[in-house]
Amino acid sequence: MIIIPAGSYGFGSPPNEFGSPYNEGYILDIVFEEPFSISQFEVTFTQWDLCAKDQVCRTIDDEGYGRGDRPVMNVSWEDTQSYIQWLKSITGKSYRLPSEAEWEYVAQSGTKRARYFGIPPTKTCEFGNGYDETAEREYEFGWRTLPCSDGEPSLAKVGSYKPNSFGVYDMLGNVWEWVEDCLNPNWRHSRASINGQPFTDGECDQRAYRGGSWLTNQPYYLRTAERYKYLGTKHIDLGFRVALDLGNRD
Repeated sequence: MIIIPAGSYGFGSPPNEFGSPYNEGYILDIVFEEPFSISQFEVTFTQWDLCAKDQVCRTIDDEGYGRGDRPVMNVSWEDTQSYIQWLKSITGKSYRLPSEAEWEYVAQSGTKRARYFGIPPTKTCEFGNGYDETAEREYEFGWRTLPCSDGEPSLAKVGSYKPNSFGVYDMLGNVWEWVEDCLNPNWRHSRASINGQPFTDGECDQRAYRGGSWLTNQPYYLRTAERYKYLGTKHIDLGFRVALDLGNRD
């Protein structure tokens, strides 16, 4: 786990940021009065398989992409809750998913940029695992690719790329990451997110996930503000990481 310092940032993206869709396009100032911690890496198959061995988590097929230190994928939001309950039970600590605001704060890591590594898309392969020239040579989908090559055609072992300035790895690319929030298209009017708390009002039939994946082939999808939604989704490029309060926020 990495301790993330207290601070503030602008959640979302300006309307003129390339790739900014309808559910972004504005900035909400968020203040974190207390530090918190987040896992340095995405949750791996090795970690998940321990939960499955205890018959708390379901067994997940890696579909040939590899297990071990690669991030677990094909997990729904509800699957993440099973893992977190198991993790709480064996550690005695109140682990959880990060809120959407926390996730983006960590992803920006103090840079105030669309990508924490800067603007040139050619730098993507140093900091994150997207659908690049290596992937296209392997799969021949005929897609436009990121303008670089990292030697890894699909799911990469966690920590294979450079971290951001907080020391957290794979915040952009490798697998999309579930967050705690119910998807809230009107979050700029919500008090819930101003202090970084997750938005959990309503029926919550859709949840948010962030960060892009190894199948992301456009630079504008590998942005700190990029957001998607679903609940029952399980996919080969969708995983998660966990967060932990340092105080007693609950």
